[in-house]
Amino acid sequence: MIKYLLDTDICIYWLKGRTEVREKFLVIENKEISIYSITVAELYFGAYNSSKISQNLITAETFIQSITVLPLTNNSLKKFAELKAKLRQIGKPIADFDLLIASIALTENLILVTNNTKHYARIPELNLENWLL
Repeated sequence: MIKYLLDTDICIYWLKGRTEVREKFLVIENKEISIYSITVAELYFGAYNSSKISQNLITAETFIQSITVLPLTNNSLKKFAELKAKLRQIGKPIADFDLLIASIALTENLILVTNNTKHYARIPELNLENWLL
């Protein structure tokens, strides 16, 4: 059963070999970890925006294929719109892609794993973990 949703930054730390993140992957089963389709787009962008496109595409694709990818859903898109409106009203907006990632974590009752906990803390009902601590 899926328990965790990885933010793009955690995926990048894994791809770069950060020990703390790699150790969590050894302890937690892959079937408990997921990413959002938005994160897939961000990982592909990172590969295409790098100086080693072919190598980084292979690395990204290998990672993406090893993990559950959650699709955009109507529920997560509705939650995104609700959150975006609320955060705009209180003057604390979050970038759209990050807000989409948070919305799937909320609609699927997942723990969002990120190194950017201060940023995501603007959404009080969101469960967060930082695997770099």
